[in-house]
Amino acid sequence: MELLSPAGNLEKLRTAYSFGADAAYTGVSGFSLRAYADTLSADLSETDSQQIAAIKGDRLLYAALNMSMHRKDLEVLPAVLRQLALLPIDALIVADIGIIDLVRRYLPDIDLHLSTQANCTNAEAARMYHRMGFSRIIPARELTLDEVAEIKQRVPELELEVFVHGAMCMAYSGRCFLSSHLTGRSANRGDCTQPCRWKYALSEEKRPGEFIPIESDGRLLTILSSRDLMVLDHLAELRNAGVDAVKIEGRMKSSYYVAVVTRAYRAAIDELAGKPTTGQSGEDAAAMREDLFLVSHREYTTGFLFGDRTVHRHSTQTNPHRYRMLGIITEAVSTDRYRFAPKNRIDSGSPVDFIRPFAATVHEPSVALYDLSDRPVEWVVHGQDWILASKSKLEPGTIIRGPWYNDAL
Repeated sequence: MELLSPAGNLEKLRTAYSFGADAAYTGVSGFSLRAYADTLSADLSETDSQQIAAIKGDRLLYAALNMSMHRKDLEVLPAVLRQLALLPIDALIVADIGIIDLVRRYLPDIDLHLSTQANCTNAEAARMYHRMGFSRIIPARELTLDEVAEIKQRVPELELEVFVHGAMCMAYSGRCFLSSHLTGRSANRGDCTQPCRWKYALSEEKRPGEFIPIESDGRLLTILSSRDLMVLDHLAELRNAGVDAVKIEGRMKSSYYVAVVTRAYRAAIDELAGKPTTGQSGEDAAAMREDLFLVSHREYTTGFLFGDRTVHRHSTQTNPHRYRMLGIITEAVSTDRYRFAPKNRIDSGSPVDFIRPFAATVHEPSVALYDLSDRPVEWVVHGQDWILASKSKLEPGTIIRGPWYNDAL
């Protein structure tokens, strides 16, 4: 099965591929459902385009063009499509079938993938989309695995892509109006404020201004917030059902999140295929699975795939922020010196973990830091590159993780 990872910017795009993604998906500015995680835009420079092509290499890249379109969007879409035609994009993820003719005019040979926003729920609809030119559909998240398998059996020539990890929406196929109602920012236009994650209290109409906390263990509840998806332990069932691609949600998440989740699913898929990735063992894959519980997440569920009816049970943040991303290794400058871009404060002498592509996590009990002239420094923050010393063999793209401190910058 193809492993598809999120890329909210160029750094995350590079991270997704480095940690084992076969394909990555990113947003088209102004036309996707993550307005603040769009890598592609109509004003990309030639240098940007060349950088995307260099990062992509021979992997696959999909662009999300899955916003609900209004007339004014269609007026500016041609300029965007002309720019996309110059980029190494392998498929467009589309929800609004009204743009198909425009897409075919400017990108006649590009593959079309049907967004889950289109909420395709049955084989007859899938067959219709295939006749319209879609080579792949991402079915509605509300389907069980048996229903997904039935679509594949009845339309075998159509590829199926299924979400396997990440945040889920309370609304049917993500079509939610809560953000628009409360804040004026529409989720269906890529500008969701995620009010389903807010904490709520009850009020009684005869007692205006008196709010009653909805409590569990003394805490207010995010009563509209669904649990997070995790299907790592059921990849064999997805493969047997005919699923062609498995997808990780998270274009708004950090590079650390993309690295940890992509690596875990890469190891599991390779192990399932009987071809463990070089440097990995069954023990490594198990450790990578455990790392999924150390990134920010809500209580995990298998979604609707196996009939779990607690998906939309209220959820709280289960990760106690034990770790934070400290930086990314950019290059080796000697056998034991590495240049890195910090993302948070790191103190010399503090413990760190190295999250490495295609290898188990390495713990360093005490890290030594230097400036670019190899002079020792006590601590560093983001803003420029620095040097760290390590006896471990680290590749460019390695994520540096450390304990969470209250004084994080």
